[in-house]
Amino acid sequence: MPDQNRNHQTLLQTVTCFLFDLDGTLIDSSPCHERAFFKTLEANQQHLVKSFVYEEHKGKSTKETFQDLGVDDSRLLKLMTENKQSLYRQMVEDGEVVAFPFAEQLLNVLRSKGHRAWVVTGASRRSAEAALSRLGLISYFEALVTGDEAPRTKPAPDLYLKCLSDHSISPQSALALEDALPGIQSAKAAGLNVVAVNNPELSHLSEYVGTLKEWHDNWLMGQND
Repeated sequence: MPDQNRNHQTLLQTVTCFLFDLDGTLIDSSPCHERAFFKTLEANQQHLVKSFVYEEHKGKSTKETFQDLGVDDSRLLKLMTENKQSLYRQMVEDGEVVAFPFAEQLLNVLRSKGHRAWVVTGASRRSAEAALSRLGLISYFEALVTGDEAPRTKPAPDLYLKCLSDHSISPQSALALEDALPGIQSAKAAGLNVVAVNNPELSHLSEYVGTLKEWHDNWLMGQND
């Protein structure tokens, strides 16, 4: 652990750009996404309900998730994708999606240090913007790179590569924050360093740093101003 701490501190001395996953990392939205998927499957493809495990599809776009489940009819795929996203956005509007504790404080700290931040998410732009706006977080980010804008979402590197390319970010100056294995794989495939937060299921990984607040307290506050 001491070696890990030193390596992490050394890394943070070179980082100026922070690339945040959204769902499960900054906002506690996974239960709502899971419920929206189940409702959509129950209404349209009930035979898939028993085999659906949301954890296995974290980081993917809604469309890709349904495709992975075997929904290949283009009309049905479009209908189910729109239905699921609509259900989720209604949950956002109803206040069921909340920010993780300390998320806004962390973003404030990064801003005060002169760091830059982006969101890189497999969610649709409309859903991501709705959640970030509803929670008052959208102004902290220079831009959002969303699942609408790349051929493949996580664990493929496309979204991170697009963010790096579109905003002239060097991988050496950036750090990705993720909460799920597909996101970690995506960031690494794009040549990025990555830390994992909020998901104790990943505690066996060297990338895991605890909650957002624990990462701030144990590592970020040791960074030189």
